[in-house]
Amino acid sequence: MGKLFILTSHYLRLAWSYKLNFITRYLGAVISVLLFFFLDRLLRANGSSQIEGGTYFTFLIIGGAFARFLELASHAFSANLRDEMLRGTIEPLLATATPITLSLLGPSSWALIEGTLLVLIQLGVGWVVGADFSQANWATAWVVLLISLVCLLSYGVASAAFVVVYKRGDPMNWLINSVAYVFSGVFFPVELFPPWLRFISHLLPFTYALRALRGALMRGESLAERWLDVVVLLAFTAVFLPLSLWAMRVAVRHLKQTGDLTHY
Repeated sequence: MGKLFILTSHYLRLAWSYKLNFITRYLGAVISVLLFFFLDRLLRANGSSQIEGGTYFTFLIIGGAFARFLELASHAFSANLRDEMLRGTIEPLLATATPITLSLLGPSSWALIEGTLLVLIQLGVGWVVGADFSQANWATAWVVLLISLVCLLSYGVASAAFVVVYKRGDPMNWLINSVAYVFSGVFFPVELFPPWLRFISHLLPFTYALRALRGALMRGESLAERWLDVVVLLAFTAVFLPLSLWAMRVAVRHLKQTGDLTHY
């Protein structure tokens, strides 16, 4: 934990050293809230403002925050690892007594914390400008978020394993994010799809995570009421997490056998 704290604080200082880039990330989170706000106004102008038991603005805020979380979880490990490999800073860390997995994944710790902060800022700004969380069941929301985070990090770990072996970004990341944005109900309910397309939504863990989150935050539903979504999400996690950890072990074994971390 001490080494993890050191890695996190180091990458916080590194991120802050690029102040304009640091500030614009947070500014981008606020601007996205304004985009959702005016999309809601457009819907209101057409005589419709309610969706899934709440306002469309609240619906979008939750979907947008989750999409940012998805992007973070799937890219943080691979992007940071690739960056550190190019800088040549992974090799000295691997030469220490630090566990290999922590050396490879630890540099992403600050990115994960910052992503969580950005999501909270987005939800907070949304609440200030009109998102309705008056009925929110925060206990259920936090449980669902925790399960979702573990499930999403599975993609990130698998993507990092791809980078270790092939020394390039994982091309599946973009496909996964694109499919999730369209088919998981980030910006509109999946019920709008015809049945043959809705089938794809049911194959994605993000669909169940978003449905449970919106039920908790928009309608105050409990874990007992969202039990099916939670169970399906746990099932996805139970499959993806061991697979991603296995992929990382295979990548580390490949790294030890070939010693080609510095070859691009």
